[in-house]
Amino acid sequence: MPGSGGEVLERIRYFHRRARNIVEDWVKKLSHRVVVLAKQHQYAIAREDLTGLVENLRKLPREHKVALIILSYREISKWIDWQSEKRGVPVVVVGPRGTSMRCPKCNTKMREISYRVFKCEVCGLEADRDTIAVLNIEKRALSKMWGALIPLNAPQMTDVNPNRCGEPMNPLKGTLAL
Repeated sequence: MPGSGGEVLERIRYFHRRARNIVEDWVKKLSHRVVVLAKQHQYAIAREDLTGLVENLRKLPREHKVALIILSYREISKWIDWQSEKRGVPVVVVGPRGTSMRCPKCNTKMREISYRVFKCEVCGLEADRDTIAVLNIEKRALSKMWGALIPLNAPQMTDVNPNRCGEPMNPLKGTLAL
């Protein structure tokens, strides 16, 4: 019988597989590009640990579930981690708690003033929650890597030409060249 339920179900499965393949291809290409750029610029990659995201999906409204599933956070993080390990790019994973609601300047809880826009009552910072999250993730990753907020592309001691004793040619004033 034409148009039976089996044919419709098979057609739905076909489009589901096709959509999954498109997402997987996009994730692989995106992760490769991100890691290659990080390697070229000598940057580390910082990301949130979103392993609990899937477990918390059950608590969210339906429209949020669909958006989060489409973005495939788990796949992106898996492929970025794999590409980074393959190319020797450091990955720093930070906890997601408060990344989009804490002020990156003074660490106080921010107040939502409009859709996705937050303002700090203490220092006056006002920004989109994604921008706030990026700043907080960067801040946490830098402190986790170095214990202080210094740029990841600061010159290494191996970048300085040594003299015959292995000491830097022009040591900075106020420092000991051992």
